[in-house]
Amino acid sequence: MVFEIIPVIDIMQGKAVSGVGGRRERYRELKSVYCDSSNPVELVKKLPFRKVYIADLDAIMHRNPNIRILENISKIHKEIWADLGIRDYKDINRYSGLDIKLVIGTETLQSIDNICLKEHILSLDIKDGKLLSPFLPKNPFRAFEFMASMGARKFIILNITRVGTLKGCDINIREFIKPNIEIYVGGGIRKKDIERLKKIGVKGALVGTALHRGEFT
Repeated sequence: MVFEIIPVIDIMQGKAVSGVGGRRERYRELKSVYCDSSNPVELVKKLPFRKVYIADLDAIMHRNPNIRILENISKIHKEIWADLGIRDYKDINRYSGLDIKLVIGTETLQSIDNICLKEHILSLDIKDGKLLSPFLPKNPFRAFEFMASMGARKFIILNITRVGTLKGCDINIREFIKPNIEIYVGGGIRKKDIERLKKIGVKGALVGTALHRGEFT
């Protein structure tokens, strides 16, 4: 199995930003070894990876999404995964014109009515050990089991508490490894974590801070 390294770019107010532990009010412009600019479009162009994960923090926080930037990013010849703060199927339709794969985050999702979960990537957004969700169980594994039973087949286990900390993953990922389900992991991932994740059957890792600091060059 080929293990995938997927760079993370968070966008806020038109710029690529970085932060620690999901404290979005403290995010600052991203400094990356791959690009001298915090322009998200230029950064995506220069990343030597075939997939990129984009989190539009403005959309996630119910502010104006960075539509024009997303349109320009979607024209780049890479596979783009994007969390745009999806709340329901109407939001999915809203972004249907973009050439991206939508990531549906539990933090913002309000309803799964009329959503074909197997067509999208589901992000289990976890903070301080509990799932962020207005309606799913706070136990991440129980939420995973429920969403898998509803058809979801591709999951990101995103430990928001560990974002930007370079502390690695502290969630028992083994229990999420099931036949015919793809598991990706994000939040504090370092290069030295990759072999362990690969061995237990994880499909890939979302990597931000370690990657932009040069660990994967």
